[in-house]
Amino acid sequence: MLHSLEEFFNSFSKKNVDYITFVTSLVVVIGIAFFILYNAESTAILIEDYKNSVISVFGPIFLILTPLCFMFVLYLAFSKYGKYKLGGKEVNTEFSTISWMGMLFCGGIGGGIIYWSGVEWGYYLDEPLFGIIPYSKESYALSSAYGLFHWGISAWSLYAIPAVALSVSFYKYNLSTLRLSSSLRGLGLRNVENSLLGRLVDFLFVVATIGAAGGTIGSYLPMLSTGFSDIFNLDGTFLVDLSVLGLCVGLFGFSVYKGLTNGIKRLSDINMLLAGIFLITVLFLGPTFEIINSAFDGLVFMFTHFWEMSTLGITEQSDFADTWTVFYWAWWVAFGPLVALFVARISKGRTLREVILGMLVFGSLGSWLFFMILGGYSMDLDVNETLAVSQITGSTHGDLAIAVINTMPFDTLMLFLFCGITVIFVTTSYDSMSYVIAYHVQKNSSENTDPGKYLRLFWAIVLGILPAALIIYSSHQVALNLIILASLPLLFIYPLMAISVLKDITKEAN
Repeated sequence: MLHSLEEFFNSFSKKNVDYITFVTSLVVVIGIAFFILYNAESTAILIEDYKNSVISVFGPIFLILTPLCFMFVLYLAFSKYGKYKLGGKEVNTEFSTISWMGMLFCGGIGGGIIYWSGVEWGYYLDEPLFGIIPYSKESYALSSAYGLFHWGISAWSLYAIPAVALSVSFYKYNLSTLRLSSSLRGLGLRNVENSLLGRLVDFLFVVATIGAAGGTIGSYLPMLSTGFSDIFNLDGTFLVDLSVLGLCVGLFGFSVYKGLTNGIKRLSDINMLLAGIFLITVLFLGPTFEIINSAFDGLVFMFTHFWEMSTLGITEQSDFADTWTVFYWAWWVAFGPLVALFVARISKGRTLREVILGMLVFGSLGSWLFFMILGGYSMDLDVNETLAVSQITGSTHGDLAIAVINTMPFDTLMLFLFCGITVIFVTTSYDSMSYVIAYHVQKNSSENTDPGKYLRLFWAIVLGILPAALIIYSSHQVALNLIILASLPLLFIYPLMAISVLKDITKEAN
């Protein structure tokens, strides 16, 4: 008991915690939640107006940034710099390749892959893009392709830029904290973390992380509530919503408390296994041929129209690009530094080529499997008029995703597996966030140690505040709009990170 108390106070001691970062981070969480709840209707209008302004002014920058990031990380991977090894040439990897890929994928994707993969294509079927007639046979290929595009190699390149920049700085300078500002050390700012610029960058990181994290889990929870209500024959109520949030917070609190190896790694391993079982079951118990056929059509369309999809909204104004592609690129930018901090921590002993290709190839393939199999299954339901997935709207999204699962053989078992995977995906994503923010508020010292478990647990609980506010307010659109607003400040840090990592590894090579 005394040892536990001593460990608790030590985790929060001034010796171990940077209280400027700690307090500002905590104030941001409480401030955003209070702002949402204080005057809900006015806040929703204000957030919607700001979101529209961001898309109008900065939308083209998001669209231009993404292909540039893709080309830059490909250059790093296949140039001589790709051989650069994190931690030094003699360092061994900390985790096996399978576990590393599992943590990378689960930490980077979260519950979004479950929320969107089965029904996202339904939003695109009525879009008259590239001369394709809405609701035609070709429009199904386009709809499938856009899900693969928004969750594919371009998207993962937005994660790869900060991941590479932070990984190089973390191991080259033997840092004991993981902060976004450290990614700028290559610019010659040796003590950047304690400078005014560093404090500002780290503050923006916290704002973006909390806003994006709250927005995503705030949109997933209604779907999970519907699923658990169906399984246990409950009425969908506010209490069920809070119970699901409590389950998620409890799980990722326990996971992050147990640490990387005993908590996050094991959950990621379990989830990869469960996800594999779920997808194989859907593929072989569902309309196998139709799923494979729609997946092939979607992949062919995406690769043959990749450049047109990448530049839509740049060469000419496009409402579709503003509504969907900008939203997705903003989402990936908002989570990019957060995922990067986690990837940096687990990638000791790996080369830049491994990190980049691991994210682009395995990250994309993992995402594509969900979209091809689960999306292909729901597409067949729509074609055969079993379930009108193409009539999807934002307010029906969660219910429709659950309705798709309820059409499967062994529907209750499959729904339980579906909800379980979603909860674990949310958990692995959030415990990564809790771990990283705990690292973020830790003081830099000569000792390269993980943050205390009580500090990690504290941030796991704190990160549940904003989703709780969104549940109380109960607005799907406010949750999604928050993601776009959260990403804006980070948009301007991306070019600095690219320059920083290039200067760092060029010096090393010379």
